[in-house]
Amino acid sequence: MKRIVAIVICLAFLASGLARIGVSTLMIGQAEGWWNFGGEASEALADTIRFIGEREINLVGFSPVSYFGFIAFMGLTISLGAIGALLRRRWGMALIFTYILSHAFLFVNFWTVNPKLAYLAAAAIGAALVAWAQRADAVS
Repeated sequence: MKRIVAIVICLAFLASGLARIGVSTLMIGQAEGWWNFGGEASEALADTIRFIGEREINLVGFSPVSYFGFIAFMGLTISLGAIGALLRRRWGMALIFTYILSHAFLFVNFWTVNPKLAYLAAAAIGAALVAWAQRADAVS
């Protein structure tokens, strides 16, 4: 039963990561003018530009493109982490925790708390459950 829980959570992590990679790629292209999908993509880009512009604190100095690049990095770490955890490799959990730290870093960087904090909490709980489920049978 523990293995099934770990598999389900890892598949959710993988789907989430692939979505982050896809959306961030779309948004980078939109921001750079490589394409213009209009509609929700234009609205999301405008919202991101406004969000970054309204922040009094932006420790790293994210621009919209670098912000979406960071989101792509987060998608890559959680996707590869999920694959590693599915294969019962310790590096998989290390990448999942890297994703969690990266997600938390965004709150620190912009010195803000928003509803996306729930996603961070869910990821932390999911990671803890995967670690618990796989703790006895992890392979280096």
